Amino acid sequence: MIDPTPPFVKEFNQTVEDVENFLVMTRASNLQRAALDVISAAAENVRAEKALAISNGDEDYANLLLGCQCVATALESEIKMWLYLKQERPDDAWNELVNAQMASTDAMRAHIGFSHLTQHVRRLNAIESLVFPPQVFVSSGMIVGFQECSICGGDYDECSHLVGKPYMGDLCHIVARNISLEHVAIVKDPADKRCRVERFSVEGGYRNRMTWQIEAESNEA
Repeated sequence: MIDPTPPFVKEFNQTVEDVENFLVMTRASNLQRAALDVISAAAENVRAEKALAISNGDEDYANLLLGCQCVATALESEIKMWLYLKQERPDDAWNELVNAQMASTDAMRAHIGFSHLTQHVRRLNAIESLVFPPQVFVSSGMIVGFQECSICGGDYDECSHLVGKPYMGDLCHIVARNISLEHVAIVKDPADKRCRVERFSVEGGYRNRMTWQIEAESNEA
């Protein structure tokens, strides 16, 4: 049986397998930082390979490489999350966790070859529940004057592209133009879990929802 996996992707997969050894908190920080350098270099190689696929008009391969890019981003973010936690920087760690969750989901959208990442997403969701305290999320309601398609640059309501679908190595998204804020609300399931209440007012300052420490009020005007 012929293995259909392109040699470049095989090499990338081996790098991923090596880096996955450092997706736990107990690994030495210096080794995790070294793993970051490895996956960052791999991501650069993927970008170059994707540019070549695009120039050759090979959309399926370009989308496969887009998925590889997303996987690299997810790995980088998760390792950074563990490093930040060991440095007692939970707010930064939270942002990296969300980055890892979003990048993993994007990889599955990019190409069917990444459908197995559902298990990885469940693992990240478990980390969210077990490592971090419950969060209070916020979402903003906006009036949008024009929705621009990121793929063709035209009016999204009139073009044929679909948000979240891959097109020649890029995921389609909407670029909101001429926006004005209408309201901000507390929500259970936000579009972006980085939008949250980080602190709340208490006597003597503001309590950090992550650390539970009271941070002194700023004296700046």
